[in-house]
Amino acid sequence: MYNDLLLNRMGAAPMDDPDEHVQELIEEIEELKSLLSPEAQRLINDLRPRIVTDDVYEEMEEQATLGDRLADKISTIAGSWRFIISFCLLMTVWIGTNLILGSSAFDPYPFILLNLALSTLAALQAPVILMSQNRQGEKDRAVAQNDYQVNLKSEVEIADLHRKVDSLTEALTMQTRLVNALVAARHKELSATVRAMEINRMGTMPVVASNRNGHHIE
Repeated sequence: MYNDLLLNRMGAAPMDDPDEHVQELIEEIEELKSLLSPEAQRLINDLRPRIVTDDVYEEMEEQATLGDRLADKISTIAGSWRFIISFCLLMTVWIGTNLILGSSAFDPYPFILLNLALSTLAALQAPVILMSQNRQGEKDRAVAQNDYQVNLKSEVEIADLHRKVDSLTEALTMQTRLVNALVAARHKELSATVRAMEINRMGTMPVVASNRNGHHIE
C-alpha cells in the first residue's frame, strides 16, 4: 500500500495549489504505520521544505461575507457591559418617561410597546449570536486542524532526527571500537618492540670473567 501511495504521488502532475499538495502529503503520512520506514523518509523529505503553519483567522476574515462580519460585530457589542448598561438606561428612561406623562404617555403601563420591542430584540439577537458562534466554531475547528498538521510535521521531523541520531551513534560506536582495536594493536606492537630491544641489548653486553689472580679478563 505504501509503495502504491508513493507511485501515485510521484507520477501525478504538479499541483497548482501548494496547500492541497501539503494536505495530500499529510494524508499519506497518516497512512504509514512507521515513521522510520524508507517510504516515510521520502514523504518527510518532500514535506520538510513546505510550510504547514497557516493564519486561519486571516483567511476566514478574507472569505467572510457582509452578514458574517455584521453578526460578529453585533455579538461583540451585545456581549459587553457597555451594551448592558446602555440598555438598562434606555429602559429606565422609557419607563420613567411614560410614568411621568401619565395618560398622555405613548406607551402607558403595562408598557406593551416596550414588551414588543424586547421580544423582537430577543428574537433577532439570538440567531445573530448563533451565527457568530457557528463562525467561531468553524474557526476553532480550522485552528485545531492546523495545529494537528503542525504537530504531525513536528512528529515526523523528530522521528527523522531520532533516526539520524541513532545512525550517528552507531557510526560513533563503530569508530570507537576501531580506534580501541588500533590502540590495542599499537600497544602490543610497542611492547613487542621494547622486548626485542631488551633481548638484543642483553645479547650484546660484554662478558666479564676473573682469572685466578683476581684480575678481570674480558
